[in-house]
Amino acid sequence: MIWILVWILTLIIGVTLLHKSSGGLSFNKPNLHLVIFGYVYLISSLIGSLLIVLEIDRSYIINKLMFPESRQLGFLLVCGSFLLFAFTTVIVSKIVGFKPDLEFNRYWHAPVNEVFSSEKNKKLFFRIFLGLSVVSLLSIIYTLLHTSTIPLFSAILGNTADLAKGRIDAKEGYTGIVYVKNILAIGLTPLLSIISFAYALKTHRWAWRVLFGFLFVGAMIIQLYNFEKAPAMFYMIMLVLTSIFVGKLKLNLRIVLLFTAIGVAYIVVMYTLLGATGSSTFLNYSQGPIGRIILTQIAPMYIFVDRFGEVYPFLHLYGLPESILKLYDVDQMRGARVIMMDLFPDKVQEGTAGVLNTLYVGEAYATYGVWSVVFASVYLGVFVQLLYILFIRLPKHPIFISLFVYFIISVPRAMVGGFSDLVINPIWIILFTMTVLPYAIVRLKETWPKSIKKMNKSS
Repeated sequence: MIWILVWILTLIIGVTLLHKSSGGLSFNKPNLHLVIFGYVYLISSLIGSLLIVLEIDRSYIINKLMFPESRQLGFLLVCGSFLLFAFTTVIVSKIVGFKPDLEFNRYWHAPVNEVFSSEKNKKLFFRIFLGLSVVSLLSIIYTLLHTSTIPLFSAILGNTADLAKGRIDAKEGYTGIVYVKNILAIGLTPLLSIISFAYALKTHRWAWRVLFGFLFVGAMIIQLYNFEKAPAMFYMIMLVLTSIFVGKLKLNLRIVLLFTAIGVAYIVVMYTLLGATGSSTFLNYSQGPIGRIILTQIAPMYIFVDRFGEVYPFLHLYGLPESILKLYDVDQMRGARVIMMDLFPDKVQEGTAGVLNTLYVGEAYATYGVWSVVFASVYLGVFVQLLYILFIRLPKHPIFISLFVYFIISVPRAMVGGFSDLVINPIWIILFTMTVLPYAIVRLKETWPKSIKKMNKSS
């Protein structure tokens, strides 16, 4: 009973703090804090943690715990990290003078502004953006040509027997330049498609609609080529959020139910192609799609807590981000890899082991223990709140709206994928720069002559 009470209090206090720091947690006005609470903490962490601490989880991963007390320690770390994260966002708002209710509502009701005043500059921006889009689409072709096995094509042709192994082969069998695949193809194409979608909704011009059509097809192919389930679904959610932020869509119960039904149908199809059969597989809370979301996502974190500090030493400096360690010519050691080798040594040896992603608390704990979890939660609170404030205060331009939507989805996904990639994420920095650069170039061209004239008049 005490664990249920702690869980309920954590939920109430955490939601209250996030509501205070964001300006509201409403499905009608979705924001970064709502997605982090709903996806990262409630669905992916807190529900499963309650089942685990009450010992009613029936999880095959939790069955591998060596120390029974890891259930209680893991539960407290999940609850504590949520409260610390939420509290930090409130403190950051106070420090920087951010007024969530006022500023978020002002942003929400502000009209979308294309900014560029002349038709000439609008065409210039489109041409620069078109060039960037061509590069991203060519990168997709390059990626597919340098991938030995493409599970998506196998599924289309009806060869569904080895799709699970094909996903691993698609990753391991890539022979091209990694940066082209990860940044230009997988990273840039979906983001450019969201921007073109926002422009198409705003301007109603056929040039933007046609460009979005090409980028949409490219984005779907590159996110489904290795037959991963999540990327395409999150991409579609980004398009829905973009429609809401631009003011072309308002959520109601009917629309939410429709999108939910489409999402469920998509998951059922993907799992069926991967070999899942029977209603018991899909409806059982400890396995299938439901178990994958509420239990399998958080269960590895408990293994981190169980093993590191007892069976394995803490990683210390070796657990820091790879981008930092490369400066000192030190190889990174990912805690997820250690745990994967511990739990599934046969799969690792066969080369069929996937990635054991879980809440950032796990990877943080593997580095320095509880103190790392405290630091990680505070750091993420600061990072998320400053990012949120930045976009709320930026002009409501299609590019900034699209970037805002991109981070609303990407940051929560990264939070359930570890911690080191959240400290410094070069891909996010590069994508932000590449998409803002066309806007900055045209904006500078438009405002620079006016500034020179003003200076000449004043002198």
